[in-house]
Amino acid sequence: MKLTICLSKTIVIFYSILAIPITIGSFYNLVYGLVLNQNSIIYIGAFSLFGFILLPLLIISSYRNNKCVIETDKIIIGKSEYLSSAYNFVIQEKHLPFKERPIFFLLRKTYYDFVIKEKATGKVISITELNVFQRDVKKIKSALL
Repeated sequence: MKLTICLSKTIVIFYSILAIPITIGSFYNLVYGLVLNQNSIIYIGAFSLFGFILLPLLIISSYRNNKCVIETDKIIIGKSEYLSSAYNFVIQEKHLPFKERPIFFLLRKTYYDFVIKEKATGKVISITELNVFQRDVKKIKSALL
């Protein structure tokens, strides 16, 4: 079974929604404010003038760095490859108190980490927060079995 999933899906979705008005505003500021000089320029800076290029590039790079491909014999996260014969893959569940929860997920009580350990030494190689939906955690668990 092969499963391809983004480990930071909720963050990518949030920034994609946020990117729409920023992209429109920066394009408007660049064209009507700087090029045509019809309106006053609100602010001269990278995101106010070139946000329509920079923000989509940041979203794409965030997706590519957190893209996870789970196959039967290996897992690829970003550009790192972990073979099933050399590593153990575990999804850890953690419960956070209210004051330590992220601001966008205050009502969620259970959070998950994707832990990669060496089989030989038991050393933890990577701990990655899973910013995905509950059904995606179930898909990852079933793909790891």
